[in-house]
Amino acid sequence: MSAPARQAPRRPLWTLPRQRIMLLFMVFTLFVGLIGYRLVSVQVLRSGEFEQRAVDERLQDEALPARRGEIYDARGLRLAANVPANRVSAIVDQVTDKHGAAEQLAPLIGRSAQDIEDALNQPAVEWVTLARQLDPDAAAALRALNLAGIVFEAEPSRTYPFGALASQVLGFTNNDLQGVYGVEGEYNQIIGGQPGKLVGERDGQGNVIGLSPSVWDAPRDGSAVTLTLDTAVQQIIEDVLQKTVTAHQALGGTIIVQDPSTGAILGMASLPSFDPNNRAAVSDASVYNNPAISSVYEPGSTFKTIVMSIGIDDGVVTPDTIHNDAPGYVVTADGQYITNNEGHTWGNETMWQVLERSTNLGAIFVAGKIGRERFYERLKEFGISSPTGIDLQGEADGIVCMPSTSGCWNDTLFYTNPFGQGIAVTPLQLVNAVSAIINGGKLMRPYAVARISGPDGQPPQETQPQVVRQVISEQSSATMRAMLEAVVDSGTGTFAAIPGYRIGVKTGTAQIPAPDGGYIPNATIASIVGFGPVENPRFTVLVKIDWPKDSPWGETVAGPAVAEVLQRLFQLYGIAPSDPAAFEQSQP
Repeated sequence: MSAPARQAPRRPLWTLPRQRIMLLFMVFTLFVGLIGYRLVSVQVLRSGEFEQRAVDERLQDEALPARRGEIYDARGLRLAANVPANRVSAIVDQVTDKHGAAEQLAPLIGRSAQDIEDALNQPAVEWVTLARQLDPDAAAALRALNLAGIVFEAEPSRTYPFGALASQVLGFTNNDLQGVYGVEGEYNQIIGGQPGKLVGERDGQGNVIGLSPSVWDAPRDGSAVTLTLDTAVQQIIEDVLQKTVTAHQALGGTIIVQDPSTGAILGMASLPSFDPNNRAAVSDASVYNNPAISSVYEPGSTFKTIVMSIGIDDGVVTPDTIHNDAPGYVVTADGQYITNNEGHTWGNETMWQVLERSTNLGAIFVAGKIGRERFYERLKEFGISSPTGIDLQGEADGIVCMPSTSGCWNDTLFYTNPFGQGIAVTPLQLVNAVSAIINGGKLMRPYAVARISGPDGQPPQETQPQVVRQVISEQSSATMRAMLEAVVDSGTGTFAAIPGYRIGVKTGTAQIPAPDGGYIPNATIASIVGFGPVENPRFTVLVKIDWPKDSPWGETVAGPAVAEVLQRLFQLYGIAPSDPAAFEQSQP
């Protein structure tokens, strides 16, 4: 039996080769150096940075939303208010049956099941928002489903109690409760208020530690605004507008009611419109714009009101000035023939008759007496070439080619502009100019907000009527009131007559420009601008109907509409008839 093998004796450390000892020493030294560097970096060089990180982890700030101010009409009726709502989100990994969840969610949040399922199946997404500003009833029904992974968070929402009424004037708020369009957009900073902030030390669950120091920057709630708009007036004009558009199979239209003495807007409506409570039903976002201030059109013969007032005020014509329109046309510098409506030739006619018959050649005659340079300077004074300055979001300029404007001016425009062709205005520009003509000659700055009431109990800020400039004299204004009343008594405005009341109007039938130049055949804008009572004008009303199918004429389409609006306004405000006997005879 052989003897067991003997193990070699272990060599002591000091017998290892010198190179190995030096290597171990260097590794050890490097390790100690790295630890030391890290300690110095954290505790000395970057101490401020890590101290700030610790503070940031403990002290967190939270935005505190301000309460949005409400909107009221002139009678104190609430037009825009705040209501509680919910944000609905999904923790994607916790939604085990995405298809089934989407099917149940769809009818409650107003999205298609496929759209919801696609949102839940997005790659590398942990959290997805499915709905914003869901009303409490829908949220309660959703909670009752008890779907895994579906969470709720309270958030404020905006509601409009009257639905589509005056929606283009009011505007609306987006999902972040920021105002867009109309009053909501124009006054967003005032109505929206100022958000606050809470900065406090938090525990591991994110709760503020009560005994620790904190900073409370309270939110400043938004101000309430009261409009000049009267809901009763608005309901009248929306009713008349809808009936007129439907009766004449028109594409749409606009009605504006203004107080001529102050410039305040009492009613403003356009079609098509929308319900701000149900924007999901809107397929064309252009309906959010307010055509009364944002869309321009050729005003046609309603523009003759302005031309005649300038001629009267400049003294180049009087109501009895005679004009002879033979041979029934004028020829422009580039050879174009311009005639009266339907080619009529009237021979000798007074300025009364120019307005009553709405003759194009008569308007050209007046503009010629005024003179080209003077004519366009006076149009600028009436505000035709610039925004009115109304306190609503989205107002457009007019389109006027001045003689000094290169690239757009031609001599033919001086023949067509006097009867409202080749020139474009917004409905508000026109009604505001006519208000100046019949209110004593003062061009007013139109406005929609009458009062701003802060949340802190301070006295409200009242909007004061603002005179922009005197455009014609009081005497010229009185003359124009009489001439426009004659249009109702003896001219194209007979369709607008109201038994027992004295009103004045001017009708207009304008062609619609084609996108590629010229005008669209058989397409017109039928309009009329009126006021009353003549002896003390309380209302200026513009009715504009876009592309009526059964009749092109302003007098037959818009005339009855302006009569109904004015008659209902007289009744609403208790304005006595000018001729009680005639009024009584007209009653059934």
